[in-house]
Amino acid sequence: MWIRNTRILIAIGGLVLAGGCGGDEVVVQKRQGLGGGSGGGAVAAKSGPKAGEVATADAEDDDADQSAMQYRDEAFVESESNRDPFRSYMDIFKVKATSTQLRAIIMPDTSVDQMRLIAIISGVARARAMLIDSSGMGQTVERGDYIGRPEVVRTGGAEGMPVSLNWRVDRIRPEEVVLSREDPTSPNQPPLTRVIPLHDDR
Repeated sequence: MWIRNTRILIAIGGLVLAGGCGGDEVVVQKRQGLGGGSGGGAVAAKSGPKAGEVATADAEDDDADQSAMQYRDEAFVESESNRDPFRSYMDIFKVKATSTQLRAIIMPDTSVDQMRLIAIISGVARARAMLIDSSGMGQTVERGDYIGRPEVVRTGGAEGMPVSLNWRVDRIRPEEVVLSREDPTSPNQPPLTRVIPLHDDR
C-alpha cells in the first residue's frame, strides 16, 4: 500500500513537472515571438522603409543645397543686371573741383622791353642769366622759364577768345638771351623769337 502511494505521488510530481516545463515552453515561444518571431519581423519590415525614405530625402536635400551653392564665374562679373553690393557709388555724385595749374612767371610786372641783361653764367650744365626788372631787382633765369608781363592776344579775329602769352627763355648764349613765344594766330608758323643782349655798363 505504501509503495503504491509512493508511485502515485511520483506520477503526480512528474505530471506537475511536465506541466511546468510545457508552460515554460509556451512562455519561451511567446517571448521568441515578441523578440524575433514573424510579428517582430513584420514590424521591422514596416519601419525599415521609413528610415530609408528619410535618409534618401536628407541626401536629396544635401544635393539640392550643394547645387544651389555652386556659382559660375559670370556671377562675380559686375554688369547692369549684377551689381556689386560692396561697391560705393558716392564718388559719382561728388562734384570734382577743376584744378587749374598756373605756371610760374618770373618778373610778371615787368615787360621785356624794360629788362636788362647784366650777367651770364656759362660753362655749367644749365646756363643761367641775370636780368634786372623795372624796380632794379636782379632775377636769375634759366632755359625754360617764363618771364615778363603777359601779352593778351585774341585768336580767331576780333570775336575770338583772349589768350595771355608769356615769353619763354629758349637759349642762353655767351652774349645774349634768346626768348621764344608761340603765335596762336599762326599755329603752323615757327614760334616768334626775341633777343635780349648783354648790357655793358662800362
